[in-house]
Amino acid sequence: MGLALSGWLTDMTAIALASLAGGLFTLAILHSFTLRRFGRRTRADERELERLRDQIWELRAAAEARDRAEAASEAKSRFLATVSHEVRTPLNGILGMADLLTATAIDDEQKSYVEAIRDSGQSLGSLIEDLLDLSRIEAGKLDIVNERFAIAPLVESVVELLAPRAHDKGLEIASFIAPDAPAETIGDAARLRQVLLNLAGNAVKFTGRGGVGLRVAREGRALVISVTDTGPGVPSDRRNAIFQDFEQGDETTARQHGGSGLGLAISKRLVERMDGRLWLADSSENGSTFAISLPLADDAGRAQSNRDMVRQRALIASPSRFEAPYIGERLAACGAAVDYVRSEAEALVHLEREDATFDTVLVDRAFDEATAAKIADAARRAGAKRLVVLFSPTERRALSSQTLRLFDGWLVKPVRSASLLARLSPKSGQTGREHRATHDAAPKLKDVRILLAEDNEISRRVALKHLERHGAKVTCASDGAEAVQRADDAAFDAIILDIRMPVLDGLAAARQIRAGESGGRHTPLIALTANAFAADRRAATEAGIDYFLAKPVDPFDLVALIETALTRTHPAETLRPTGS
Repeated sequence: MGLALSGWLTDMTAIALASLAGGLFTLAILHSFTLRRFGRRTRADERELERLRDQIWELRAAAEARDRAEAASEAKSRFLATVSHEVRTPLNGILGMADLLTATAIDDEQKSYVEAIRDSGQSLGSLIEDLLDLSRIEAGKLDIVNERFAIAPLVESVVELLAPRAHDKGLEIASFIAPDAPAETIGDAARLRQVLLNLAGNAVKFTGRGGVGLRVAREGRALVISVTDTGPGVPSDRRNAIFQDFEQGDETTARQHGGSGLGLAISKRLVERMDGRLWLADSSENGSTFAISLPLADDAGRAQSNRDMVRQRALIASPSRFEAPYIGERLAACGAAVDYVRSEAEALVHLEREDATFDTVLVDRAFDEATAAKIADAARRAGAKRLVVLFSPTERRALSSQTLRLFDGWLVKPVRSASLLARLSPKSGQTGREHRATHDAAPKLKDVRILLAEDNEISRRVALKHLERHGAKVTCASDGAEAVQRADDAAFDAIILDIRMPVLDGLAAARQIRAGESGGRHTPLIALTANAFAADRRAATEAGIDYFLAKPVDPFDLVALIETALTRTHPAETLRPTGS
């Protein structure tokens, strides 16, 4: 038994030792597996950490690059503001002195020299505006506003502004507002006006004979404005390039027209910023048409229809390509039956017919004076109830008083829709010999007390002379501190402040003047500045300034602005310079 027990113990010990050995082997295998797995996880974690470090460095580099770009953009804006001020201020003096000189007693040769100086200065001003606009667009700092504005007055004012230039070249320029066009819409009126001035101005510049027409119509939910000319057209190989920076339709070294080649590029970008489209709709050797399409506001309805001329019959005698046909379309839209003839022979045929019973006969002075008189005489014999002559200011000077007496009234080209209907509508109550009010009546600033704060002696002298010429009583200050002191010492009807002045700048002076006002007094403050950026306008408004005018300042705009300020009880809208 003892031997059996001893054998059993031996067997059990062997089994236990075998089990322990197996356990140690299993533990060794598990330990080895764990070490291998832990090693792999460590290497993966290291790779993940390395990837995160790379991303952090990339983010830091991107942030530093962004900060550098923002700093560069801010430096660029400050540089542009400084250059703008330094260039606009002497340019304001050049143009202002040229205007003053033309009002003095000078002979024709001297006058031609002064006009050349003024034209060159205006060209330089336009170039500066183009470069500033391009810089604003590239920097993303060109603001687009959305305000309600009337469409017809904006388009017609562009045509009137360009009319003298067109008439000097023997061209006509006219506009037509289609009956289905809305009376108002919401958008940036100043920017749209800038684009139209560029398109129509280019059309006048490149057209040698014929004319330019602007047409406004509605197409679905879009407002479409087309500018058509009778110029040479755009060469087929240049039709895409003309919308690029510094590109022009004529790239030959012998090109006849100057310019920076920025106008169309800037106009296209402005229209796109307004969610619209600008394109070359048509071009041939007979002329070109550029078109703008802009989205209409949701509440933009159609213009109120006018049917005041139902059962009226009109004859229009004119060789015009744009003005006369546009007038005919306007009258027809009001219910009139319109006959349109382009020659003396056609006019006489119409007037000598047995059924020639015209309520109105319009004769264009674009015919020679003898032809206009002959048509008027035939219309009078045919029993026409009203005779109206159309003429441009230059044609008016060539029209004798004897011929003018053949007509009952006249209209000056380009004709506004409202003026046309007010003159010819039976409900207007205008009969007999009528006279058209001129647009250039002298502003009345008689005895208006104005404080003018301007540190630049030449700019101050230009503004002083123009204001005094219109009857204003002007007190001058050479810096902002002096302006504040004079405003405290006496009451003024309006105060003009240059923004950049020594001792105290215009904004600080405006704040102190506003702080010193009492008893509900609110003196109109007008800011003059060479910096035409949106930030400058906002800063001026925040300082208490009511009106903003950018240099170079047109003296007539300044006088008109003062008149407006004196007649309004609330601050007017900020005035933006053309092209800013």
